[in-house]
Amino acid sequence: MPTMHEIWWQIERLPHRYIFYTRKEIRYLPQVLGEGERIMALTSGYMENHTWLCVCTNRRVLFLDRGMFYGLRQVQMNLDRIQSIDSSQGIFFGTIRLWDGASSIAIGLVLKSTIAPFVRTVQEAMDHYKRSMMQSVVSAAQQPAQHTGSDWLTELERLAALRENGTISLQEFAEGKARLLGKK
Repeated sequence: MPTMHEIWWQIERLPHRYIFYTRKEIRYLPQVLGEGERIMALTSGYMENHTWLCVCTNRRVLFLDRGMFYGLRQVQMNLDRIQSIDSSQGIFFGTIRLWDGASSIAIGLVLKSTIAPFVRTVQEAMDHYKRSMMQSVVSAAQQPAQHTGSDWLTELERLAALRENGTISLQEFAEGKARLLGKK
């Protein structure tokens, strides 16, 4: 888990950040972030009649609302579950919405200047995460042919699941499948 000092170091290096009235949520981040998880984008906004901190890490997008005196509400979407992200903007503020296929999370009253960089960072993080997942599948498929029949079948099922949930494209699925079947 990162320390508070490491978290502030990461936040200060973000070119676009908006932390209006969310310092108590930032103080809670060391308890929420895992080992090796780093902050890539950060903004704040309004959701469910409260001010929330919205954080994109290299693993997930977190929404945190720490109560005035006690309590915490936390919502997260792992990068592999996010189907799409969109935004809308007004004169000064806008809204960011994340979709996971079945539901969505929207945070409003986000400072306009932070919306586009946040959305772009989430899209890049999603792409990087998907590519790393594909690389792990491909590298597993390229390992020596010591696989038993069930091993390659398990890998093929995993590839199919990645394709089904949109993590990899049809072409990436076909390439991984060809590699697996070639090693059979």
